[in-house]
Amino acid sequence: MEIHVDLTPPPSESERTHSAAPTDVVSVVVDVLRAGTITAHLLERGADAVILTSSVRAARQRAAADGALLVGDVGGVPPEGFNHAATNASVRSIECAGREVVLLADDAPRALAGARRRCVLAGLVNAVAVVETVMAWEPARVVLVCAGEHGEPDLADAIAAGLLVSLFERASRAMGDVGPSVSGSTRFCLSVLRTTKDPLDGVWASSVGSDLRTVGLEEEVAAASEIATSDVVPLVESVDHAFGRPLVRLVRV
Repeated sequence: MEIHVDLTPPPSESERTHSAAPTDVVSVVVDVLRAGTITAHLLERGADAVILTSSVRAARQRAAADGALLVGDVGGVPPEGFNHAATNASVRSIECAGREVVLLADDAPRALAGARRRCVLAGLVNAVAVVETVMAWEPARVVLVCAGEHGEPDLADAIAAGLLVSLFERASRAMGDVGPSVSGSTRFCLSVLRTTKDPLDGVWASSVGSDLRTVGLEEEVAAASEIATSDVVPLVESVDHAFGRPLVRLVRV
């Protein structure tokens, strides 16, 4: 098995230039703050699906058409018409069982829409479950795509990618394999993980973590830093577009 890490979402065309057949490749989009964390919690609470988009207008239109809940915030404040902020405290109070939820997210939708293959969404909270699920599919190649922040790498996602690579290596060896083949960027993420004493320190110091702390969402940083607290693996079911932005529908594996 080969493992590759993209520190930011690559252009969609480059996603197609790999040697393995599409059915042998799995993408794992990594977004610790906050889509990977919040999506897992919403599906854990029984949501039928979570639809990610970076467009407030597209989110409102989709929710109006389908009767979905609107979850998200801009600078910590839900836009007009949104039911809840995208915080762990809000998610814990949402009655979403059997309903669709439209979640506002900055960077994950583009990364997920560009994967163009079997794709799951990961954070630190569901890292172990993601690795167990992907290993059961026996892929020839795993591509970890860090959502980053507005096209730039983010420390929180790099740490989570390093943890995922480490878990993939451990799982591969446990199955009797020699261990996966890794590239330079993959080794970089492993090094970042190993030099970070506590994931919370790295997530706290990350660019996105700093932004959240600035608007008083320190608790979100701490909650997203917890490891293996969820067994939910969000899987991309479909990708649509509205107002030039992707809408990515994820369901529980």
